[in-house]
This record gives sequence, structure tokens and C-alpha cells, in this order.
Amino acid sequence: MKGKSILLALSGSQQSRFATEVCWNLARRLGSKITAHHVIDSHSAWEFLGHENPGFLESSRYLEAYQELLSRLFTLGEELSRKYATEAKALGIDDICLVDEGNPINEICRRAANHKLVVIGHKASKKEQPRSQFQRLSVAEALAHDCPRPLLIVQDECKHWSSLSIMISPDHINEIFINSCLDMAAALCLPATLVCLTGGAHEERPNDLVRDLRASNERLKEIPIALTPAKQEIEVSTKNCYAPEGQKADTTLWENPLIVIPTRMVGGERITVVDSSPSLFVRFLSLPSIMLWPEEYLFSTSDDESAKQVAGSRS
Repeated sequence: MKGKSILLALSGSQQSRFATEVCWNLARRLGSKITAHHVIDSHSAWEFLGHENPGFLESSRYLEAYQELLSRLFTLGEELSRKYATEAKALGIDDICLVDEGNPINEICRRAANHKLVVIGHKASKKEQPRSQFQRLSVAEALAHDCPRPLLIVQDECKHWSSLSIMISPDHINEIFINSCLDMAAALCLPATLVCLTGGAHEERPNDLVRDLRASNERLKEIPIALTPAKQEIEVSTKNCYAPEGQKADTTLWENPLIVIPTRMVGGERITVVDSSPSLFVRFLSLPSIMLWPEEYLFSTSDDESAKQVAGSRS
């Protein structure tokens, strides 16, 4: 995680402030650089005001309003950038702040390719079902589908994580994804744990499942593993936690974990480990923070990204 490794999607929201503080804490602990990135959403502004052909009013009236709106958005973006840079400098944090114009999803994804982690704030849902399947996605919801890097979504103040908890399903185990997460856990100086969602029709007995998981990956022999039903809240106790051989179960590792959810492409659509849409997963997220990880991305502590596409080849 050394070098310019974290991309912060910066906005003026309270949730973006929470995300910024997470990034600053990571930078202080790891010596990482941050690229704060604010996007002037000219795409949505034009969709709202752009009328190429006149209707009731001349198109020039709307063009003038569009240009005025963009001017004000640029002014706000510059103020936000200066405020961010001032506070970061006061903390002694080595980073930069960039302002782009365009479609925020496209611009963030473009910048993300040069970083190892993307962090964004997200406003918690009111737990209401969308009134229409065509309801507009938030930036975080859209990035859950398109971001080429692990996406850390923050929607509340985050305490220090107790562990990096890797979520898998017995129906789909991607060893390269697991190893990449273990590498990131080491880079973040967090103990790693594994949460295996159970409930399949032909599932192994718990002891056999844990044994096979450890046998399939040498690195899992020293990792605590918890089995939890896929249709319930994730609850870890001594009854469903399997410590490495010779150790006692330490359930405090799951008290405040950073949960990592893998996503993968199936039939042209991206789904999570529980076969749901990542956007819906984010929309109804209740945790302060969570990380969505595209399985095709291979995390490396070096800057050599030549093998990053191999993770998606195993299903």
C-alpha cells in the first residue's frame, strides 16, 4: 500500500467526511499517499438542462443556465479542494487533490486504475424498497458494478477495525481472491478472518467444511474461520468459530470487522457472493463500512499489475 495507492472520491457530504477520515487514518498508519478526487458532474447537469432543439423556450436560455450552473459547481469544487488540502497539510499527510469534469462514475473508474484502493462515502438508505426498477443509482451504487479496484464504502464514523473479514460461499470459492485479501490484510496491519456463508442443499458437515477449506489453501491453516447462515445477520460465537489448530477461538476479531464482499461477472452482470446485485447490497447497507472486491483484481504489494486479471478466471 506504499506510494500513491488510495483514491478518495471526494464530495461535500458528511459521509464523504467520514470516508476522508478513514483515508487519513490509513495514510498515517501506512505512509500511503492519497489522491483526493472531486468530479464536477457536468453529465447530470446537461441531462437536466440540456435541450438542443427549442420547445416552449429558446435552447439558448437553457444553455445559459447550464453554463452558469457549471461555473458555480466549479467554484464549489475549487473551494472543496482548497479546504481539503489545507486540512491534510495540517495533519502532515502527503496527498494531492484533483478536480475533473464529466460523468463521475467514468472519471472515478479512470483514476482508479492507477490506485490499489478506492474509498467513497455513501448515505445510508431508509430501508425503503425502490418505487421503480429505473430508480437512479447513487455514485457508490454504480461504482459497486464498475469500479476496477476494491471499493471501500463508508457511511458512518468508523472505529478501528478489529480484523479484515473475508466473506465466501461454499458454492463459489476463489482462491486467488482469498489470497489477495490476505495480502491486503497484511498491508493494512489487520488480522485476517474468514466468514463462510452456509445453507446450501448439499453442504458438508461444519467440521469437514472447515477441514477442506484449510486443506485447499495453506495460508488458511492459521486463519480463524466462522460459519454463518447466509440468510441471517452475521453472528460469530464460539459455537460457529473454528480457530487454527492448537488455539482458542477469539470472537473479538469479529466485533468490528472490515467485511470484504467478493463480486464477479456472471452472464454480463456483476453479482455478490450471495448472488445479489452489488447496487442493492450497497443501497441497503447498514454497516459503517464495507469493502466490495471485484474478483478479477489481484492485489499486490508491489506496483507490478501484470497478473491482475487472472482472479476472474476461476469460478
